[in-house]
Amino acid sequence: MKKTIIILCLILSGLLILDSFHVGQAIMMFLLAGEIPGTSSSISAAVLLEVYLIAAGFICARIVVFAVRRAAATFTRHQLV
Repeated sequence: MKKTIIILCLILSGLLILDSFHVGQAIMMFLLAGEIPGTSSSISAAVLLEVYLIAAGFICARIVVFAVRRAAATFTRHQLV
């Protein structure tokens, strides 16, 4: 029980520290507007779009690979019976 309380307090104190640095706002401004935290420069919309498309491609590829592996395992299992 003591270990759980200590871990919970550490997590909450870490969240308070991150909140004092406005980390959430910095991440959202980077994702939405391309503003690099701590600087006055920003990333262009075209570069952000390319990054988002590459990330979406990786996510879709992982989903397809998972589905294919699951289907192959099911097919192999039915072939052995």
